Amino acid sequence: MGDAAPLSEADPLAHFVTRGEFSEVRQDVKKLERDMAEVQTMQGTQGGQLSQILANQDAQDKKLDNLQSVRQWIGWVLVIVTSTGVVQITSHLVGAR
Repeated sequence: MGDAAPLSEADPLAHFVTRGEFSEVRQDVKKLERDMAEVQTMQGTQGGQLSQILANQDAQDKKLDNLQSVRQWIGWVLVIVTSTGVVQITSHLVGAR
């Protein structure tokens, strides 16, 4: 009895998956396929949301660029007006002497 081969070596069919075990494996595979389809659907939805977020960000960036341009024009106008005022005041003061 001590010389008997282990069951796995003695029974060549011990390495094969039985039909019952195979159906369990198939059920697991089907569940994984359903889960994978759900994940792909969620990724597609999130991809659409990301595209919308990026479009909104681009629109906001354009608005900010326009606002910056307006601020620059206002700044230049203030510089010109201030410079003109300083020149007029200085010429008046110099001319008054």
